[in-house]
Amino acid sequence: MFLTSTDGTKIVYDVQGEGPLLLLLQGFDETHKIWHETGYVDRLRHHFRVVTMDRRGIGDSARPTDPKSYHIEQMLADIFAVVDACGVENFLVWGHSFGGTLALLLASRSPRIIRAIVAGSFFGRIYFEERINQIISELRIIDKAQQEGTLKQLGFDNEDMLWVEQRTIPALIACWQATVRWPIVYPDTIRCPLYIYSGSDDRRITKPLLEKQEEIDAQGITLRIFDHLDHDQEISEIDIVYPPAEAFLRQAIQEHN
Repeated sequence: MFLTSTDGTKIVYDVQGEGPLLLLLQGFDETHKIWHETGYVDRLRHHFRVVTMDRRGIGDSARPTDPKSYHIEQMLADIFAVVDACGVENFLVWGHSFGGTLALLLASRSPRIIRAIVAGSFFGRIYFEERINQIISELRIIDKAQQEGTLKQLGFDNEDMLWVEQRTIPALIACWQATVRWPIVYPDTIRCPLYIYSGSDDRRITKPLLEKQEEIDAQGITLRIFDHLDHDQEISEIDIVYPPAEAFLRQAIQEHN
């Protein structure tokens, strides 16, 4: 299904199952299909009304190339537009990586969130300008090579080529440019029950989480570090990460009943 967001941008989403509404938000350059392909939707739809969506700039949603289109208020407006289209007020959210950052922002800003799960993201400044500028520089090289038909000269194999073909590089650049100005979330700003997890091998995420463990614990936030998982495995290793996440979400059903 699709809808038109507040600024006229087309947003694509999918709904399966019955129960409390649970929104799943994936990583930066992934589409909503990753939640289906990894098996989350099949498991969750027995307990929840599961909503997946392509954020603006990726997948089947529109792909604006103006950084202003990716202001955090607009990104959150897209999410609320999808939830409103489903006819509910309050909802649960589970996000990974970039989607985890969005889930953190939702949990800190909106009273509509019942419970939130955040995987592969952390409190504090996430999008440092120096790192973002490096990513943008690399993407501009790819964009130029794509336009000139020289991607293979960059060492791209067929899988890399397919990745580029399925995305709009200027839209990715615009989104990265906007993230530098996104607000920072701290543990004491969280407004709902929160479960946050990462893998011990995802050091860029785990290190700042452990540095703030005292603040996290003080706010009653649940933090778990899974041994030997990296950033991608925080979502791909479903048999490891799913059971405690489902137990956390299902507490919302018990509380409602």
